[in-house]
Amino acid sequence: MKIILLNILFISAIFAQNGLTVVGGLNLSNQTYEEDAGDVDINYMNGYNLTVEKSFGIARFGVGLNQRGVKLNAEESDMGISLDMEVEETLNYLTLHAVYPYAIQEKITVFGGVQLGKGIGGEAKMKMSMSGFGLNESSDESEDIDAEDMDLEYGLFLGGDYMINEKIGVRASYFKGLSDIVEDAKTKNNTISVSLLFNL
Repeated sequence: MKIILLNILFISAIFAQNGLTVVGGLNLSNQTYEEDAGDVDINYMNGYNLTVEKSFGIARFGVGLNQRGVKLNAEESDMGISLDMEVEETLNYLTLHAVYPYAIQEKITVFGGVQLGKGIGGEAKMKMSMSGFGLNESSDESEDIDAEDMDLEYGLFLGGDYMINEKIGVRASYFKGLSDIVEDAKTKNNTISVSLLFNL
């Protein structure tokens, strides 16, 4: 993680401070499945985003870190035995985006473009409990997700900025994944973000 942060600082130095914007905030992510997920509840997972941006011509480019993921809950009862399962999947990405900004008012700008994401690893946690007929068992497991198992991600990146003053603003954005998170998984990320902006 330290190496990635150093890379972002290095890229920031390359961009130079003039016109550089730092963006950081909260992600709320979940996943969509092409196949039926059955009785599984798909819930949002909290994460973070940290990005540096700079304008080049009519476009704005940014590089950063985005944490996505999903929470899955399932309950099943059959023949007197009850099974509860909860899964939390956290996925970390080094992202690059290119957007076209359009000012609709002096303080409000909307934008649209694309975002690419290179997986840098993650973690899957699973809690399971089983009860019934005098049986009461539970397990709590976690497993690291290797970056090599994560496919290159791409999708639409849309949002808007509201500048409180010349230096500070807020951003609301949405990432719609168009690629599978891993090969043949038919599972895509979706992320809603609320962030603070700081113009250097």
